[in-house]
Amino acid sequence: MIDQSDLSDDERCTVHNRKEICQILSDLEKNKAVINLSFNQGRDQCLSRVIAVDGDRDAVYLDVGIDEGFNRRLINSNHVIFSKNEGIRISWASPSVSEVQLTDGAALKITVPKSLIRLQRREFFRLNTPVVNPVKCLISYSNPGNPDEDALLELTLVDISLGGVGAVVIGSLHPALTEGACFPACQMSLPVGDVAPSLCVRNIKRIELRSGEVKHRIGLQFIEQSAIDQRKIHQYVFNLEREALVIAKSR
Repeated sequence: MIDQSDLSDDERCTVHNRKEICQILSDLEKNKAVINLSFNQGRDQCLSRVIAVDGDRDAVYLDVGIDEGFNRRLINSNHVIFSKNEGIRISWASPSVSEVQLTDGAALKITVPKSLIRLQRREFFRLNTPVVNPVKCLISYSNPGNPDEDALLELTLVDISLGGVGAVVIGSLHPALTEGACFPACQMSLPVGDVAPSLCVRNIKRIELRSGEVKHRIGLQFIEQSAIDQRKIHQYVFNLEREALVIAKSR
């Protein structure tokens, strides 16, 4: 069995301290950071900003959108994920959102989250894919023995983000897997549906195990996706993020 914790160097940090959570949210307000709101299984999204944090009243206020129909769907949603995607990645979930009237006008209101996830030094938030029934990625490459025929290479995914995927290879690497190599229309069967993005190898990390065995951690970047594939990948990342937040909340 592959130990995924050995493969990722993400600096994921789950914050539970209420005072620290309020400080992080206040910093978002101070820096006017753009916050992405995602709900309806990732099919609905909008941008907002934190405009006030009131720890004494257990309230966080955000800008309200101008589309009343969209606002109603948001308010009727029973699970919303909030995330800051640039710089230090910050993410948290709320079971409900309400609309309130402040001195300066309407605003969205949520309770101060009991926990949030903060991830440093990553452009995209990477989430581990399942160890049981792992996601496979089929890469098509030119067959050296027959240039007119393509061959397939199967990789096991260990994580995924909106920017790409991570895979692991036990033992020696296939010659086709080199940094900078690009592969069109790679096949991945996600729980939300099949996708076929184009991928480029961005980095390869060689890891020597105590047993003497060698494995390679491969980072691949999405370079081309259809609009349908983008929606499926976003929905899958949303589902994994929701599961991670539930686990963090239960600890």
